[in-house]
Amino acid sequence: MIELYELRQFVTFADVGTLSGAAETLHLSQPALSRNMKKLEDELGVTLFVRKKNKLELNENGKYAMELAKKLLEDADSFAAKTRDFDRRSRTITLGVCAPAPVWRLAPLISNVFPHMTLQTEMDDDRRLLTDLDNNVYQLVATHTEPDAAQYFYKECEKESLMFALPKKHRFARRKSLSFAEMNGENMLLMSDIGFWDFVRTDKMPDSRFLTQSDRFSFNELVQASSLPSFTSNLAEKYAEAPHTRINIPISDDEATVTYYLVCKSEKRRAFSSLFATL
Repeated sequence: MIELYELRQFVTFADVGTLSGAAETLHLSQPALSRNMKKLEDELGVTLFVRKKNKLELNENGKYAMELAKKLLEDADSFAAKTRDFDRRSRTITLGVCAPAPVWRLAPLISNVFPHMTLQTEMDDDRRLLTDLDNNVYQLVATHTEPDAAQYFYKECEKESLMFALPKKHRFARRKSLSFAEMNGENMLLMSDIGFWDFVRTDKMPDSRFLTQSDRFSFNELVQASSLPSFTSNLAEKYAEAPHTRINIPISDDEATVTYYLVCKSEKRRAFSSLFATL
C-alpha cells in the first residue's frame, strides 16, 4: 500500500531535483530517501526514474506520477479543513443583511427557533445579498427592497425610521421633524459600518463632515459626551439603550423610512417555516 509520506518525499525530490537536496529538505538521510523511492516504484510496479551515475532523474512515468501525486496530496491536505468546514456549515445559519438593524430582531429569533445552530452574519447591498443567496453563500438575507422573483420566499420583518439624535441644546432640538437638507453641513458622529444607509452621508448630506467610529462602545461613549449630532432610529430606541443626553427628531424625508424583508430561497421555505411564523 502506498503511503502519503512516500508521495510527499517523491514530490519533494521532483521539486528540488536532487536526492541530496530533497533529503536535506526532508531531514532524512540520502540512503533512506533512496530506499523509499525504490519502495514506491515497487508498489506501483513501474519505474519512475532514470538512474545515472550519481544522478537520479524522473522518466516519463515519473513526470506523470508526480502530477498525480501533487493533486492527491492537495486533496489530502484539504481533507481535514473541508471536513471541519462541512461540519461548521451544517451547524451554522448564515444571514446576510443590508444594515445593522435587522440583526437586532432576527438574531434572538433565530437563536430561539434554532437553539443548536450558530448564527453568522455579514453585511452587503441588496443585489449582492440576493446573488449570494442564489449561490448558497447565505441561507437567509434581510433586504430593504422587496424581492420580485418567484425563486424567493420572503416576509416583512421590520420597519426602520431614521432620526437625528440631537444634543438638548442644539438649535433644532425643539423641532417636530427635520429634513436631510436642513441638517446638511452639520458635523456629525457616525458609525462606519451602516450598510445601505451610507447613501445619507454621500447623497443627502454631502456638505457634512462625519466623525466615524468602527467600535460600538467608543461610538456610544462619544455620543454621551459630545455636542455633535448623530443618527438613531425607532429600532435603535427599541433594541438599544438610548442616551439621556439626546433628543430624537424624526427625519421627514421619505427615504428615511424603510421596510426590511427576510428572504430565503423558495425551496428552503419549509426548513425556515418556523422562523417566518415568528415574524
